[in-house]
Amino acid sequence: MFHATDTVLEKTSMEYQYAWSSKGHITFSGDKIPSDESAIVISNHQSFSDFYMLHSVAIRRNMLPHVKYFAKDSLKYARICFSFMVHNDESQLKKIFKTIKAYAAPIWIVNFVEGTRLTSKKLLEGQRFAKERGLPILRNLLVPRTKGFVACIRHLRNAHVQYVYGTRHYFYIILNSENLEITYNHYLYLDFTIAYRHITQGLQFPPNLLQVHSYSPLSPPWTFHVHIRRYAIKDLPQEDEKLSEWVRQIFVEKDALLEDMKTRWTQSEKLEGVREERYF
Repeated sequence: MFHATDTVLEKTSMEYQYAWSSKGHITFSGDKIPSDESAIVISNHQSFSDFYMLHSVAIRRNMLPHVKYFAKDSLKYARICFSFMVHNDESQLKKIFKTIKAYAAPIWIVNFVEGTRLTSKKLLEGQRFAKERGLPILRNLLVPRTKGFVACIRHLRNAHVQYVYGTRHYFYIILNSENLEITYNHYLYLDFTIAYRHITQGLQFPPNLLQVHSYSPLSPPWTFHVHIRRYAIKDLPQEDEKLSEWVRQIFVEKDALLEDMKTRWTQSEKLEGVREERYF
């Protein structure tokens, strides 16, 4: 089921607070995505600030009203200005995606594939898990939980959602999209990586909600970056296991990027087309 608690005004006010009132300096790199394009989004998850970072991209592409979060059922009672697609099982997922395909309305489906926020404790637990399972050991991210993402792709193949977007937060998102009025044949995935850097604490030390609303300016001491990659769903592996492996490899690449940004920030050679995109 859908649980809608957000309004465009609330989301826009959040972004105004972050980028203008609190003067958070956000830069972008990677693929330039078009406006009004639906997509599946995967992202790494560190703090509440991740939502501001994701919305900083959405508002610049006319998609802020259409952002939906793929979340567990317990979050449906949360009142935090967002819309959730809550689910309990495969049958409920089928109903959700049947509705999405039937209406073919603009949408960004956001899935935090790590399944939880990154902490030092969870990182160590994830590294132990990866070692036991023979998976790549990540230094800056948790092992991605691929089941939900694989289900999204399976249900949205041959639908109006054509792309996957990815961001690194740096923060990482995946989106799926295409111009809905023109074509229904090339669905998209976007991969975002979102990064935070504090002037003394270093990389991946995001401001908490209180700091966002009390610090002015946010930059300095913080600077923010979003790296974007865009993939057509039609080009992703067809088999579930190969698709899971593809997601894990994406996270290996994201992890390497974040590691390089610890010392080089946006001067990293792994980043392309670093830019500012003014909105407010």
